[in-house]
Amino acid sequence: MRDVTLSRLLLAASIAGIAAGAQAQSDVTIYGRINVGIVNYSGYGAGGTSVTKENNLSSRIGFKGRESLGGGLHAIYQIETGFSANTGDGTIASREASVGLQGDFGKLRLGYMLTPLDDLHGIAQPGYGSNFLNDNLNGFWANGYSNMFSGGTAGNTACVQVAGTSSNTNSFGFDNRYGNSIRYDSPSMNGMNLATHVALGGVSSCKAYAWSSKLQYNAKGLNAALAYNLHRNVRGIDLNDSIVMLAAGYQINPAFYVGGYYQSVTYDNPGKRQLKQNGFGLVGRHFSGPNTFELGWYRGGAGKGDQTTAFSGIFVGDGTQANMYVLGYRYSLSKRTDLWSQYALMRNGDQAGYDLGGAGKAGAAGTIGQSLRGLGFGIKHDF
Repeated sequence: MRDVTLSRLLLAASIAGIAAGAQAQSDVTIYGRINVGIVNYSGYGAGGTSVTKENNLSSRIGFKGRESLGGGLHAIYQIETGFSANTGDGTIASREASVGLQGDFGKLRLGYMLTPLDDLHGIAQPGYGSNFLNDNLNGFWANGYSNMFSGGTAGNTACVQVAGTSSNTNSFGFDNRYGNSIRYDSPSMNGMNLATHVALGGVSSCKAYAWSSKLQYNAKGLNAALAYNLHRNVRGIDLNDSIVMLAAGYQINPAFYVGGYYQSVTYDNPGKRQLKQNGFGLVGRHFSGPNTFELGWYRGGAGKGDQTTAFSGIFVGDGTQANMYVLGYRYSLSKRTDLWSQYALMRNGDQAGYDLGGAGKAGAAGTIGQSLRGLGFGIKHDF
């Protein structure tokens, strides 16, 4: 009996030693966010219709880790799932699914990932305080209509249509996630880094692909980046759509931050004039103890050229510009938990119908020429 007990103790010690050795070579991090708010949207139609709803605001849970392979080389992976904290809905890996290698050469990943253009978000994005505005508002930030190459109809419609149908929300977005993709990020050199990201459409007859790249400098309080996206055959055969975005922000001192961006969007339009739109945004933030105040101004310019076959999310002609003003406040209860409030005013031109993100899309009923308002309060916890 004594020998059996001793053998068990030795086996347990050996297993513990193996586990400790494995743990020393690799690590796993579980992280996430739960962000829920009560938001009132108003000003729709002649009667100024309003609606109050509880919104999920980019809640997510993720797993990421790396394993040492020796010689400074690591295997890396990430799986991130978005979920609706107000309803419980969610799809695994809806936000990220990637695996790759990292070393002195930088980072190389394959899978489903955000593009380098998305890295400009933190510099001057709309909706910083809570995101109830949807920071991919059409015409205001990368003309965002969601993701591409991620399943469903994405990629397939490019084989048979000049532009996506109104129900295909994957046709027009530039700030998005690429599936079937490979991304490379260089190491930082004196504050400079380069990232490039290519996605394959997955439908051989389309020969569709997307490419996103950025050059960024982040040091000494200055964060500046230039990004370019090209979408080839994403909306249809022989269509080249693109965006150029320049963003810069400066931490003046610990209490004040200012930032801004400028973008130029172009859609191919066979047999007609190309559809183009420019836009910009300016934001200022003040930090005082647990308090953060934000004031932002974002402008979607009037579209020029001809509208695409299906509505592009850009309005064309005189009176199609729009301005959005944002006032936000955040109170940090701790390093992980914030209370927030935010007010937004969307002032559409006479022929523009941009909507606040949580209520609908550009061109939704009751938006043309309207001044829309959003007022929200909520709580966010990071873990």
